[in-house]
Amino acid sequence: MSVFGRIWRDWANRRPLLTLSLTNGAICGIGDTIAQLVAPPPALFQHAEPSKTTPSKIGSAPVQDYSLWRTFRFCIYGCAFGPVAHKWYSLLDRSFPFFKIAHATSAFRWPILAGWVATTGKRVAVDQIFFAPAAVAAFFIGMGLMEGKTFGEIREHLRERYFGALAGNYALWPAAQIVNFSLIPLVYRVPFSGMVGIMWNFYLSWINSRPEKKTTLAAS
Repeated sequence: MSVFGRIWRDWANRRPLLTLSLTNGAICGIGDTIAQLVAPPPALFQHAEPSKTTPSKIGSAPVQDYSLWRTFRFCIYGCAFGPVAHKWYSLLDRSFPFFKIAHATSAFRWPILAGWVATTGKRVAVDQIFFAPAAVAAFFIGMGLMEGKTFGEIREHLRERYFGALAGNYALWPAAQIVNFSLIPLVYRVPFSGMVGIMWNFYLSWINSRPEKKTTLAAS
């Protein structure tokens, strides 16, 4: 293990919530930075935020300025979400513990394997049925509040984007959480989720920052 890894593990053992909060915040910031630099949506914060870079062009399509404030919001969201996820993972561990045996003989191997699969399946099912929908909603609400949206605007934002984001969640996270809940020690689960979630944060950043749909009323 690297020096950084040993330092991180030591801090995580002594101050798990603080360490996981800062780690997850940094990872969320990386995900948003990738989203802005690789595939920024058009008209991103064109009236609301100060520019931090000089606009450039790729071919004939303008590339939107990088928004440091947007990345900062993602970092704040990640810092707040890290401890919540850790507490949730701890609750799943206590609610669905793995069966442990000191010396497993061949007669016990298949029952132990079946129990391992069943316990992992319960953890993933409960996580995806209850926690995932709430977490996706919390993301849009939290980001909307930090962006200064009204409750009506947040509600409309949820109506347009929530189910698309939830579908994206179900395409990625069940498989990732099978590994997370069965093989990864508890203290490393939030960082593991964060590393897997760099692409997830990329997706959330992109879907959250798409221009709002304009509704027009036909003249009577």
